[in-house]
Amino acid sequence: GCLNLAVCHMPVSLNHFTHSININGNNRRGWTTFTEFVTKKGTSTLEFGKPLTSQTFCSEQVKTISNRVNRVLWQLKYYKSSLITPLNEKYYLALKAAIEKKHQAGEEANVLDIGTGTGLLSMMAARCGADTITACEAFKPIAKCAVQIIKENGFEDKIQLIRKRSTKMIVGKDGDMLKRANILVTEVFDTELIGEGALSTFRHAHEVLLEEDSIVIPHKGTVWAQVIESFKVCNWNRVKPIKNGKVLVDTPSTIQACSGAAAVHDMQLSRLPRDTFVPLLPAQPIFKFDWSGKKPLLNNEKASLLTQPIKNGTAHAIFMWWDLNMDTDNQLLLSCAPVWEHPNVPDNMKKDVSCLQKMVDLIPWRDHWMQAVYYLPEEVSITYGTEVNLIGYHDEYSFWFKLLNGPMPECNCWAHIAYSRTRIGQLNDTVRNQRYVKALQKKITPNSVCLCVTDGCLLALVIARLGAKVFLLEQNFLSRRTMEMFVQVNELSDRIKIVESVDDLPKASEIDFIFGEPYFLSSIVPWENLRFWYLASKYPSSISRMPVMATIRAVAVEFKDLQKIRAPLGTCEGFDLSSFDKLIQVGFISSFLSFFIIYKIKKRLVFYFQISSEKSDNPVEAQPLWEYPCKALSSAFDIIKLDLTQNVNFNKRERITGEIPILDSGTCNGIAIWVDWQLDSDLSVSCGPIEEIVPSKRVSWDPYTRQGVHLFRTISNVTEKSTLSWSFTFLPQNGEVEFKFNIVTND
Repeated sequence: GCLNLAVCHMPVSLNHFTHSININGNNRRGWTTFTEFVTKKGTSTLEFGKPLTSQTFCSEQVKTISNRVNRVLWQLKYYKSSLITPLNEKYYLALKAAIEKKHQAGEEANVLDIGTGTGLLSMMAARCGADTITACEAFKPIAKCAVQIIKENGFEDKIQLIRKRSTKMIVGKDGDMLKRANILVTEVFDTELIGEGALSTFRHAHEVLLEEDSIVIPHKGTVWAQVIESFKVCNWNRVKPIKNGKVLVDTPSTIQACSGAAAVHDMQLSRLPRDTFVPLLPAQPIFKFDWSGKKPLLNNEKASLLTQPIKNGTAHAIFMWWDLNMDTDNQLLLSCAPVWEHPNVPDNMKKDVSCLQKMVDLIPWRDHWMQAVYYLPEEVSITYGTEVNLIGYHDEYSFWFKLLNGPMPECNCWAHIAYSRTRIGQLNDTVRNQRYVKALQKKITPNSVCLCVTDGCLLALVIARLGAKVFLLEQNFLSRRTMEMFVQVNELSDRIKIVESVDDLPKASEIDFIFGEPYFLSSIVPWENLRFWYLASKYPSSISRMPVMATIRAVAVEFKDLQKIRAPLGTCEGFDLSSFDKLIQVGFISSFLSFFIIYKIKKRLVFYFQISSEKSDNPVEAQPLWEYPCKALSSAFDIIKLDLTQNVNFNKRERITGEIPILDSGTCNGIAIWVDWQLDSDLSVSCGPIEEIVPSKRVSWDPYTRQGVHLFRTISNVTEKSTLSWSFTFLPQNGEVEFKFNIVTND
């Protein structure tokens, strides 16, 4: 899974990559994984001041890929940290029971651990008295680390580690195992349960690596589905018209009718406000997987459930989650259910919203295994008392659902591939759109000529509708194709000219207004949208602009769970895993992976070879904080205000320091960072909190943007006597920014 993660998540330029190697939609999982990652995480992290040329593409993409591959190590830590309890406890208990069963039957307990990672499950098996233990791990840096951990814990003579994928292992005299195992323990699951290749992994293990009647941990898996109505959830899937009393921008019928992206939308459903969705059908199991080998594991299945609705409504989406029966006696259940369906929540509390708000903080937190949303290809009216046929499908890696028979849903409008779900939700944000429209109405006249520099900017059509002529910069071919559809449907072709390249931008004498939301496909953290400022600075500052100011802001917080993604493993279930922490903290993965970047520039192929060996230590990362609750420990504070009406001063280095008081006692484990964009003297939009921040209270975050997060390696308990000192460095020449934060405890 680790190798696949790295390969699938290369943030290569979608434009160059797809044109070069002709990616198509036939490989559903590969295509959707690639496009969803690229559009969600950004096509590249280009320095603000550099155009995308063949030279900068090569250097910048390699730098980005190196950084992203190094971050695979962080993602390993990410999910391993989330599994510590109670999952590890249940694996431990299941292993103990399996080994005892084999011994009670007079058999040896020969354990196979597939994808051992840190070696934790193998060491559990050793402590439980297994006779032989074979572990396999294909990811070389982790395999090397596992050998070290196993040695440090004194099990090097009991555990044999094979550095290859389980599907490449051979049993026999000259093979990797002398004989087949009779106990299999593995964790090869993701949000979709089968997305990391669980079906082929278990099937191959039973065919090649295991004896008959082997005990498999986990024993079974069950996928649950629940049909819901939710206009809020819909906002992440379909672009809706922009209205201001009347329709300003209509949506092409192709996009309205599109079934949406095939890729799963993973989400912390327990954090979705309970009043934003209505269950129309009861949650029910739709697929069951027998990992024990007693029933065949099929790559392609269809399931049909005839169910009585519990309410009237319009079916918009399916909520999905899964659970695992860890042992053969079905005594150990691991559930990924949201709070209102979680087995740890008493039935009498599941319909009480106030009780659920308390219980959501008590059920096990997971981020590697969260819940998923599948959007229905067609909205279906549901009537109480009339049975509904819920149909589910799966292939080797993924699921899809319908309330009517039909083919697999796939995007045919390109909008769902061009834009992330976060961006689609942002385009549908009525409050945000109304603020922009109000500001633009004050600025635009029939004589205005506007340059719009934002990817996928429907507000450019609003500007044209208000009477202006518009030049719209669209460098990404998927976004450009989508915007062309919008322009055509809204009959604005005579007022909007789409510009494909920075080199083809209009002259200063041809425009009198520069507009940006700002939003760019390449941006990951909010301040990377300052690319607007750099593009605007190609023109004289005398040309009017919107927004007029960007303010980078922050707040000290106590995250309930998010800090766990960087928390050291230390000792887990009595085993010392500190070597894994050292590997993560150092972040080196030299000799890990080589990438060939293939792209076409000026009708020729260029091959670039890069071995990643850089450190992965970016102190700020992007997260959708509405899914990760936190309370404020300070007031919100300004880090820097940037006057966007003036051109970038490439020779001026900004370095600012400051201190702010901590206003509530707690554990300061992170800093949340965002940008407020001032549209004019009266109106602004924020990609941060949607309500005023109050120290000691939980922060409500914008669900349609991602905020920047700095997570402290050393977590501090703070009081009202503590202060947060910070520094910020900005190098305009290349767009680099650096944040530093430190908690100061005053006696």
